[in-house]
Amino acid sequence: MSSGKYFNRGVMALDAPHIGHVVRETQDKIVVFGEQNTRYDIPKAEIQMTGRNVLIGLNISDIEKKYKVKREDPLPTSRPTIPWTQGENIDLASYERKYPKTLFNKGVRAKNEDHVGHVMKDTDDKIVVFGEHDYRYDIPKSKIIAVGMNVILGMDYPEIFTYKVPKDAPLPTGEPIDKLAEEE
Repeated sequence: MSSGKYFNRGVMALDAPHIGHVVRETQDKIVVFGEQNTRYDIPKAEIQMTGRNVLIGLNISDIEKKYKVKREDPLPTSRPTIPWTQGENIDLASYERKYPKTLFNKGVRAKNEDHVGHVMKDTDDKIVVFGEHDYRYDIPKSKIIAVGMNVILGMDYPEIFTYKVPKDAPLPTGEPIDKLAEEE
């Protein structure tokens, strides 16, 4: 993964002062979460300037046409993925050691199936979720009722808002938020 120099910065278009903020950075693109459940996967080659904010050298309409993706889609990663096929004499213990179970990058849904966000970090007892409207939630794992393609919480809005924290707050582990920019 790259140095994370764009992570958590505001993003501007040539004709729009704020289209969202960077929640993920890979070697070749930034992932921007915007208002009203929007997401853009923008190549770094489109970045015109970086200061306090990241300026994309396109108008918002061009960004929408070229780079808008579904917010619920899995986030891109710089980690290599290794395809797995089941062999004849499979050793599940070896597989689980090689590919540890993690909630990272899973979509998060409320009990009534409302989309809440994506798991950006998972600790021993909490998940850090980036959601709509630049919201961040630090939700106890005890609130999870099911895990499959998504993490399902045993609650709906407005109870979810009780776990809202400032997006720049330190992680539940005490580490700075910028730690999310580093892939393990």
